[in-house]
Amino acid sequence: MRLPDGLTLSPGRLQNGAALLALVGLLLLYRGTARPVRVIVDGETLTLSTHARNVTSVLRDAGIALYAGDRVFPDPAAGIPESGVILVQRARPVVIELEEGTQVLRTAEREPSNVLAEAGLAIYPGDRLWVDGIPADQAPHGAAPQRLRLVRASTIRIEVGDLLRTANTAAGSLAQALWEAGVRLYEGDQVSPEPLSAAAASEARVRRARMVDITVDGKVISRRVTAKRVGEALAQAGVLLQGLDYAIPGLDDELSEGASIRVVRVREDVLVEQSPIPFETVYEPLTDLEIDNKRVLSTGSYGVQASRIRIRIEDGVEVARDVEEAWIAKEPEPRRIGYGTKIVVRTLNTPDGPIQYWRAVEMYATSYSPSRAGIPLDHPWFGITASGKPLKKGLVAIDRSLIPFGTRMYVPGYGFAEAADTGGGVKGRWIDLGYEDDNYVPWAKTVTVYFLTPVPAPENIVWVFP
Repeated sequence: MRLPDGLTLSPGRLQNGAALLALVGLLLLYRGTARPVRVIVDGETLTLSTHARNVTSVLRDAGIALYAGDRVFPDPAAGIPESGVILVQRARPVVIELEEGTQVLRTAEREPSNVLAEAGLAIYPGDRLWVDGIPADQAPHGAAPQRLRLVRASTIRIEVGDLLRTANTAAGSLAQALWEAGVRLYEGDQVSPEPLSAAAASEARVRRARMVDITVDGKVISRRVTAKRVGEALAQAGVLLQGLDYAIPGLDDELSEGASIRVVRVREDVLVEQSPIPFETVYEPLTDLEIDNKRVLSTGSYGVQASRIRIRIEDGVEVARDVEEAWIAKEPEPRRIGYGTKIVVRTLNTPDGPIQYWRAVEMYATSYSPSRAGIPLDHPWFGITASGKPLKKGLVAIDRSLIPFGTRMYVPGYGFAEAADTGGGVKGRWIDLGYEDDNYVPWAKTVTVYFLTPVPAPENIVWVFP
């Protein structure tokens, strides 16, 4: 405790009661005239009573030393304020990171912009400031910063379609710079340089995408693309053509506004088809077999013809089938039939007497007469056979490819007959029995026709009747 100037105490005087009382009174008087003061240092409050007359004396009485950068309110040389409150803000080191380097500033400022101003640094439009690793607009207000990072904005020229704009930005990526400049990106938009690249580029270009419908694999997909041609649009939409696939319109066609593209999936299958080749029947003479008899020498077998066929399938539907190559995989083997050439003369008793014959053939027999031959009565050939003989009983019409004119035969129920005429419908195993008009007998049945001796020369014999 400080005593009034000129007043001292000693042990000798204390023994004097009057003096002691006077001293106590003076002390009480001195204490009663002290003034209460609150000193707040960075939020911590110290309360004391003092007879100091200015801020500096109060701080000295409180044992509070000031250092470079500390701030005192009011000014240290000023008198004690009416409120009795003295504020002390301790200066703290703040690290300021700049693109050109790092500096440390001791300051009592808590507002980041004021700290920068104290360091002689101004913030310009587009600059970005981080406070202790947090963007300045998100940092807690009033907290004393320890580290500031200031990134200067640069000017970027942005071309959006036919529009041109400039922006000052310190964004970390081109996409963020575009966002800050009010340029919104949509799916399919083409940006150069890459949107996630650093925003150090001085120029950027945005090509707006447009919507296109693509029909592929049985469904319709809609995509935004910036392509000018169909092929580029498919690539941007992630639709790949493989092999023989094609697009409508073609890949090199320009993409019109609101265009639709159809992708046709194409595949080709190659298969080998086999088809039978019919075999022929060949006849071979057999001298040990009687005429009009046959013997199967070999049954024959079908051949095989192979064909390689290429099938084109578009969107699951066959549209073309082409034969690329055909070959015979197996030759057919003919069926071999042996026919008899052995002639045996036999004798047969008939109502017309015994006959000798060398051949007997089942034939269908009909009959006709001059007026039934289909020739007009006044025609020069009426009643005349193809051999030139007048038609009468005993002359018959035959198929000359099997039976020569002049061949003598015997027909049971008709009698002896000579091949002397032909007819338009008389073919194969058919014989038409001739009559005069007045003795005509109708026929329509199958009979055995006997070929009479003598036996004709081999070259005049048809060995196989159909």
